Amino acid sequence: MRNVWRVYVRDVKRLGRVPLALVIIFGALITPSLYAWFNISAFWDPFDNTRNLSVAVVNLDEGASNELAGEVNVGDQLVAQLKENDDLGWHFLSEAEAMDSIRSGESYAAFVVPSTFSADLLSLTTGDFTKPKLKYYVNEKLNGVAPEITDTAATTVQTQMIDAFTEQVADAVATAIKSGSAAAEDDLRDVEARIIGDLEDASEVIAQTRSHLETLEVELGLARQGLQSQTGDIGAIRSALRDVESALGEASVLAERAQTDLLRLAGEATTGHVIGSAEVAEGAAAALAGIAEVTAAVDSLSAGVSAQETILGEAQSLVAALDEQLARTVQALASLDGDLATLETDMGVAISDMRALGGAALFQQIEALTALNPQQIAEFMSTPVVVDQHTIFPTHTYGSLMASLFINLSLWIGAFVLVVILKLGVDDEGVPGLTERQGYLGRWMLFATIAIAQAITLSIGNLMIGVQHVNAAAFILTPILIGLSYLSIIYALSVTFGYIGKGLVVILVIMQIPGASGIYPIQLMPEFFQSLYPFFPFTYGIDAMREVISGFAGFAYWRFIGTLLLFVAIAFFLGLVLRGSVSNLTRLFTQQVGETELFTNESGAPVGPGYRVGHLLRALADRASYNEKIAKRALPFARSYRKVRAAIVAVGVAGILVLAGLAVAIPDAKTTFVGWWILWLVIVFAALIALEYIRYSLRLSTEVGEMPEAQIREELAELEANR
Repeated sequence: MRNVWRVYVRDVKRLGRVPLALVIIFGALITPSLYAWFNISAFWDPFDNTRNLSVAVVNLDEGASNELAGEVNVGDQLVAQLKENDDLGWHFLSEAEAMDSIRSGESYAAFVVPSTFSADLLSLTTGDFTKPKLKYYVNEKLNGVAPEITDTAATTVQTQMIDAFTEQVADAVATAIKSGSAAAEDDLRDVEARIIGDLEDASEVIAQTRSHLETLEVELGLARQGLQSQTGDIGAIRSALRDVESALGEASVLAERAQTDLLRLAGEATTGHVIGSAEVAEGAAAALAGIAEVTAAVDSLSAGVSAQETILGEAQSLVAALDEQLARTVQALASLDGDLATLETDMGVAISDMRALGGAALFQQIEALTALNPQQIAEFMSTPVVVDQHTIFPTHTYGSLMASLFINLSLWIGAFVLVVILKLGVDDEGVPGLTERQGYLGRWMLFATIAIAQAITLSIGNLMIGVQHVNAAAFILTPILIGLSYLSIIYALSVTFGYIGKGLVVILVIMQIPGASGIYPIQLMPEFFQSLYPFFPFTYGIDAMREVISGFAGFAYWRFIGTLLLFVAIAFFLGLVLRGSVSNLTRLFTQQVGETELFTNESGAPVGPGYRVGHLLRALADRASYNEKIAKRALPFARSYRKVRAAIVAVGVAGILVLAGLAVAIPDAKTTFVGWWILWLVIVFAALIALEYIRYSLRLSTEVGEMPEAQIREELAELEANR
């Protein structure tokens, strides 16, 4: 660690001794910040200047009318509303002028209201609906964002026209309801009075009917009493008739007995006494005739009495039945009287209810309708819903919203500028026994110091601009952490891979702009970028700055910073541990690119020729066996090298053409094919690099086999010292 500090102090002193070098360092501090400051300022509130976007409006509407809505001219209403609208630069022109304006680029868009627009809208109220059409013209050549704004304006104009029409129709309907409800209220009042009068008349009739029922009930009671008295008389008569019938029966028996005695006496007189028998016989005959007459009379009377008794029995049953019917009638009259009494009570309640109806809910609702305000109803119908917006983590300017992206881009650019203008390779002047890892850390500390200064300069400038933040200390500290993270990644790639690493740094920044949700939500991006989104450092740097700018949500900030530290750990592992494994690849690129004498020499190339310890030891142990194995590999490779390289190029070109053709043939999947196209290029380049690396490794291995033993030992000692 001591040598690391020595390298850092030495490099700082070197910069301090050269004033012009400090000027360059100052430029490295300020230039990336200028990128952020200018862009944040430019994006500060661009939508506040939309009034400068010229939009032509052509009103050809002739208006229309009907009984419901009256006179309607939506075109005139639109023009009146737009004249009070400052969202865009509205210009009211003729149709020809508007078309010339949009073609020439003076206007970004044009709206044309057809002559039948109001009439088409009013067709909704007639049932013969004709959908109105608003013509919209837009010049998309002028700017990529302007059409999006004018498209929003088209929706706004459409909404305003619909609102104006709805408001006018609603006003007419509300007025009709108000007048109709007043007539309805008068009619209901008349009906109420008429019903109450009818109910009162019915109640009076019911009272009279009940009085008649009471009289009838009394008369029926008296009739029942008379029937009961008559039933008693009939019973007495029937009893007397039974007595007469009994006496007649006895008389009939006596007559029969007398007749028998006379017949016996006449017979005795005729047979026993001759003298006077004729007279006796005559007297007996006369007596028998009299008895016969009496018997006949008794029988006739008895039959008459029986007939009368039967009649009286029927009369008695009829009177009993009549009495029972009268009793039932009395009960029915009593029940009817009770029902009429209940009905009379209900009629009184009904009359009271009808008289109270004037204050009931129905009449109150009708009175409310008569008190309607048509203008308020029209306004409500045109805008029935008002959105009560509650903003969580409010960010007051668009520039502050975009600041998180521009801050991260500036920090990435700043770190990349450092690895471009400063040496990556570290010499051992004044630092005896310096190893590659110590040199790596010492030079990183110098870069880190400048990166911290860049972040502080950037943050202070953003505070001066007025970028929103919830904590000033966090607003300065967070860019420092992000800048150090990006520096570690860029430094590791550049030192480890040289030209390739710097190319990867450029590719990463290109892909992270759309793929890290800096401008649009990642959900709006193609699946190719969505799949890479979690693996970009920008993803977490941008989100961390959003927390500082708009507000902290739980532990999200620490999660983003922790993920960036994970990227830092991977970068240091690459630069300190894996660097040696790929050093020959970097050395190969540096040497071959340097041979062109066109590229700047990469001073960060690994020191030494790149011999492997294993090769040196095997050559030192058994030179003949080592050379034999290398020859078996090198000769076949040398024969096939050109053919393999040509095959890789041919296959690479064919794959590029196939993927390009598929992207054209299937436009819906073009982004996916572009991703595959990039991946295919990487595979082809990797194959070419691997081929060249194998060639380079075989050359180094061959050189080791041809070295003298003393040189092999020197190389081993130098490799051991650099560990």
